[in-house]
This record gives sequence, structure tokens and C-alpha cells, in this order.
Amino acid sequence: MSIEIPRKRRKQIKKLKGKTASLLGEQRKVLEHANAILTEAREHAADAARKDFAPRVQNAIDNGLRPAVATGVHAATSAAQNASHRFQSEVVPGLISTAGSVLSVGDLAKDPRVQKIVKEAQKRSKTARKAAGKYVPAVAPKKGIGFGGVALIIVGVVAVAGAAYAAYQTLRADDDLWVADDADNAGKPAA
Repeated sequence: MSIEIPRKRRKQIKKLKGKTASLLGEQRKVLEHANAILTEAREHAADAARKDFAPRVQNAIDNGLRPAVATGVHAATSAAQNASHRFQSEVVPGLISTAGSVLSVGDLAKDPRVQKIVKEAQKRSKTARKAAGKYVPAVAPKKGIGFGGVALIIVGVVAVAGAAYAAYQTLRADDDLWVADDADNAGKPAA
């Protein structure tokens, strides 16, 4: 069953199709014009960024950021060297004399508890080294031990010293901790 459309309606439909086609053509022209304007604006923005903004950013990095970072690195290096010197000259001798008076260093190193503590400290120092590697900027390789090596030596020495002190505390005789009350002894006659 086909529906027959009156002639007047067919003319109106044909007229609407023509207007629709004309409107689509106009919209295509508008979109093409808008694309041309956007392309030109993009080129001007890229040119402005290249000529105006990039030099300003580079200047800010060269004159502001780099000197601040260099100053911070210098201050950190100086502080680390000072801490290393004080640790080596003040803390290490005291720990060594304390550990040496209780156990010989060889016996201490052979103790499985101390070995366990040292291994744990080594694992933690590796983790710390990896974490620090993310934040330390890449620098041309230098000859010598450098700041990282000094920092790792400090971490290792602190770990060994901590292990030695922990071993000392663990292995020392508990008899030294007992203190007799003087009041109990005062009332009793001497034998």
C-alpha cells in the first residue's frame, strides 16, 4: 500500500530539501573559515611562545632556579661533611670504646643477632639510596667518592654503630642493673 503525496506537498518537500542543502553548504563554509582562523591563531600563539615566553622562562630558570638549587646543594654538602666529621670524631670513638669494653669486635661481628641487624641496615640503606636517586639531579661523573658516597658511608657507619649499641644492650649482663637497697642492709648486723 503506497501513500500518495499531493502535488503541493511534494513541491514543499522539494523546496525544503533545497533549503537544507543550501544551509549545509553555508555551514561548511563557516566551518572552513573557522578552521582557517584557528590555524592562523595557533601559528601566532606558537610564534609568540617561541619569541616571547620561552626566553623569559629560560631566563627565570638560569637566573632564579639554578642558583637556588646550587646554593641548596652546596649547603647540604657542607652540612653533610660537618655531620660526618662530628660523627667520626665524637660519636664513633665513644661507641667503639663502649663496644670494645664489653666484647671484642670479632665476637660482635660473629654474633648472628648483630649480623641480622647489619643485613637489615644494608637493605634499608639500599632503599634509601634508590629513593635519593629519584631526587638528585644527574651530574657529570666525578672522580673520587663524592657526596653520595660520603652519605652512604655515613648511613653505613650509623647502621653499624646502631647495631653495635643494640648488641651491647642485648648482650650485657643484667647483674649490673641490680642495685641493693641500702635500707635493707642498714638494719642487719654484719656477719
